[in-house]
Amino acid sequence: MNDKLNLRVMTFNLLTATKKRRSHPWRLRKRNIAKIIAHLQPDVIGTQEANFQQLRELAALLPQYDFLGEGNLGRDQAHSERNWYCATFYRKDRIRPVDGDNEWLSPTPSVPASQYNLGTRPRLVTWNTFEMIGTGRHFVFGTTHLEAINRGHRKKSAVQLRQYISRKVAEMGPDTAVFLTGDFNAVSSSPEIRAMGSDLGNDLMPMFDAWAEVRSDDDCEAGGTFRGLGLRDRVGHKLLGPRRIDYVFFRPQPMIQSVTRIDFADLEHRERALPSDHYPVVAEFSLAG
Repeated sequence: MNDKLNLRVMTFNLLTATKKRRSHPWRLRKRNIAKIIAHLQPDVIGTQEANFQQLRELAALLPQYDFLGEGNLGRDQAHSERNWYCATFYRKDRIRPVDGDNEWLSPTPSVPASQYNLGTRPRLVTWNTFEMIGTGRHFVFGTTHLEAINRGHRKKSAVQLRQYISRKVAEMGPDTAVFLTGDFNAVSSSPEIRAMGSDLGNDLMPMFDAWAEVRSDDDCEAGGTFRGLGLRDRVGHKLLGPRRIDYVFFRPQPMIQSVTRIDFADLEHRERALPSDHYPVVAEFSLAG
């Protein structure tokens, strides 16, 4: 097996610093996020919800990595704390960026900060094409954070995501590896998640859910990614049960080798320093063949 063609992919909602500012301050959380990343050494990480200052501070703790991304409010609000980024960290010794695109999940995808009516906030996806160093192999990588409340918006976003993927595969060829990570704010049985892989009757390329391909999709306890922080979240967890809402999607098959949810077991005794209200997910792929 060619190790140069193995790819370790992570998705991680980092929790914006404006939430839980006092109970779970970013100055404590960021060091444990960096420790998790440094230990696991993912090649590429799709992150959600951090603002630009958070990303800069995290990058300073991870000298092996650099990052690319865009905030949901656009570049005019680049340094605003309210500007939630979909950012991709990548290992500089393993892969290099080739090009990229940003699309807002809205009726006008090229208009920064645009959104569907009655959405909670603008949502976007950031796409980058990378080359694996020393192999010449390219892959497409996206990260996104879907609407929190309106299920119809999430379904429209799923179609839009697949439209972009289908265009990119048509441009680069049918064997092109594509990865999409993110906080989709929806469980795997929901129509919007099923829309990522189902036949929509319009020849859109399907995406495969890494967890469902390797693990039992009924294994909710092991796969639940929304952890929550604080009493309200614990109550919600008790009422709703484990929720798997963070995903690594990919195409084509059969690249997937393994997938794991990363717990915070060694950090539970330090409530204020817990990294996030979401658990990250790591998936291993082989791009050989």
